[in-house]
Amino acid sequence: MLRYLDEHGTPVFVDDTDLSPAERRELQQKARAAEQSLRRPKTTPVEVHGNQVLVPVEISDGYSRIHARLLLDTGASQTVFHRRTMAPLQIKQLAKGWSRLASGQLIATDQVRLGSLQVGPHTWQNPTVYVIDIQDEDAPFDGLLGMDFLRQHHYRIDFRKQLLHWQTAD
Repeated sequence: MLRYLDEHGTPVFVDDTDLSPAERRELQQKARAAEQSLRRPKTTPVEVHGNQVLVPVEISDGYSRIHARLLLDTGASQTVFHRRTMAPLQIKQLAKGWSRLASGQLIATDQVRLGSLQVGPHTWQNPTVYVIDIQDEDAPFDGLLGMDFLRQHHYRIDFRKQLLHWQTAD
């Protein structure tokens, strides 16, 4: 009998003596990953400035890691980084294009692939994100945390305590 917890913390029991050693290892890896996920903190300290919520993130190119602060932006369809933030990393450019800002202005955009993006307890492996040049060098954030990430993770913002509470989908 094999027992493991799924990503929601629900115990799963498998009683199949016909599992191959590779299938057993895969189940055991899933169990370890789910247990690690359950041990991770379910809150992330954020900075709140008026209606702006700045979320700490960790970006990796597969070799190096850097820390950044992204503006939680439900109006941004994609996660975007300012070019100056990405300069220390070796990132793979996928395409060049144009993006339209909320003001209607078009700006040059590079589509890139990261090794990973860590936001609170969530790790997004090999995400495709966007890089732009920013006009305001004094911006208090390094980019936008967009709906491509946010729609996958349920959260609640505690503005008073300046915490992001990550919730299960249930």
